Amino acid sequence: MDEKLNPKDKVLLMRDEGEGNKLKVVKGIDKKGKIDAIDPLKAKQTDFIKIDKHADPLENFFKNFFNQAKNPSHTGFYAVTVDMLDKVLSLSDKELEKFRVDPREYLNKEQEQSTMETKQESAKEVVTEKKDEKMETTSEQKTEFKQFDTNRIPESEYQKYGIKPENLEGELKAMSYGYKSPHLVDINPKIEGVDYPMKARLSLEEQPDGSLKFTPHPYQNQVDLEKPFQGIMLPNDVKENLLATGNSGRVVELEPRPGEKVPSLISIDKLTNRLEAVPLDKLTVSQNLKGAELSPEQQQALKEGKKILVEGMTSKKTIGTDNPRKFDAYVQFNAAKGGCDFSYDGLDRNKYQQNNKQEQSQNQEQNQVRIPKKLLGVDLNEKQQNSLREGKSVYVQGMLKDAKGEPFNAYVKVNNEKGKLDFFKWNPDRAKKQGADVKVAEGNKTQVAVNSQGKTNEATKYSKEPLKKGQQNPTENQAKGQRQQQGVKKPVKKSTGHKM
Repeated sequence: MDEKLNPKDKVLLMRDEGEGNKLKVVKGIDKKGKIDAIDPLKAKQTDFIKIDKHADPLENFFKNFFNQAKNPSHTGFYAVTVDMLDKVLSLSDKELEKFRVDPREYLNKEQEQSTMETKQESAKEVVTEKKDEKMETTSEQKTEFKQFDTNRIPESEYQKYGIKPENLEGELKAMSYGYKSPHLVDINPKIEGVDYPMKARLSLEEQPDGSLKFTPHPYQNQVDLEKPFQGIMLPNDVKENLLATGNSGRVVELEPRPGEKVPSLISIDKLTNRLEAVPLDKLTVSQNLKGAELSPEQQQALKEGKKILVEGMTSKKTIGTDNPRKFDAYVQFNAAKGGCDFSYDGLDRNKYQQNNKQEQSQNQEQNQVRIPKKLLGVDLNEKQQNSLREGKSVYVQGMLKDAKGEPFNAYVKVNNEKGKLDFFKWNPDRAKKQGADVKVAEGNKTQVAVNSQGKTNEATKYSKEPLKKGQQNPTENQAKGQRQQQGVKKPVKKSTGHKM
């Protein structure tokens, strides 16, 4: 707009969640719903959208605003007079609330009705889709997620945040599954030509063209519970719960957009000290948690943000073994982790210790070693597992890896004295009698001799590459290398005698 504003004319401001809820002057919005805003102290009068119910620019702005995608980058709109711009930055959140505006007031009833109808139609489609999905999902009710191909992150994204690809080597695996980076990352984005070095967790967002972009979650020194979060001021009981446990402890109705109520659970991200929320309609609770079946009441309580006691869970490392370790814990959903928190306050941590010791002593009395279901990449069938429990040797094929990195076959037998499994190139059960021949498995004789024992025969003495399972002679390429080595003779170094 070219007209000069009167000091008492009202202009539109918003909080930018991506920059720590910083107040900015709204300039406009593009077709994709991205809001263009600028620092109030740097703004010119021509940048402002004048607050006038009959002004086309403002009406068009809010019309586009209602059509933008979910999860907008703002946390509220405010209308202040031009002469207040230099003071508004120093206002407290409570004082600023007096200036909050509802965008719907600037749309006529016909437009608002059209918008609501569109929302209702979209909601019906979403509900229908969700019903169809629930019919097809497993008992755990998990939505399939296609892992991101991190090679689709353009170089420009790394440059945009001043990141070297090698600095993300330990982060990209988790990010490829839709999680935030497990650690804080040093980034250096440029905003209006100014460098802003900071620490942040990163996540990936897929673009319409299939490429991936970084979404930063900046670190802040401490969590701020006195500022509006997604359109609301947090109730006192929720603040107390967040400070005590890191979780809201109950469902909170957020208002990411004016008039839109979203029941959600809130938690503090302990790495960034920022609040994170998960809408209830995106939250699924499994019927089984670490081997313990959850009742419908327990599942519902977790969805409501409550802390519940779950008994008889099994530690991850011992699931599927002969000696599972049981434990109890208080469990509560954590919106920042997208999983559960476990706490043990007031619980008897030794409750299962006696049972675990008894099982362990019984195993020792029976000279039993834990028998795995999978050994070096190979699934052991029930017969093989039982044979190992009975102290017999079993022949396992295709295990990884031998001394040269190739799959290998071996006889496996329990070593009760050392409490582990031993591997043999021969059948130890047949070599028990004194004087019995000890033989390597027939199909692996040459491979074991060449790869693990360093031996050669006429066919393999020039081959430097390891032989594969069952291979007796070198391949054509290996043979070619042998012939080349045979044709090259080392020059004989002549003695020049000792120098005096």
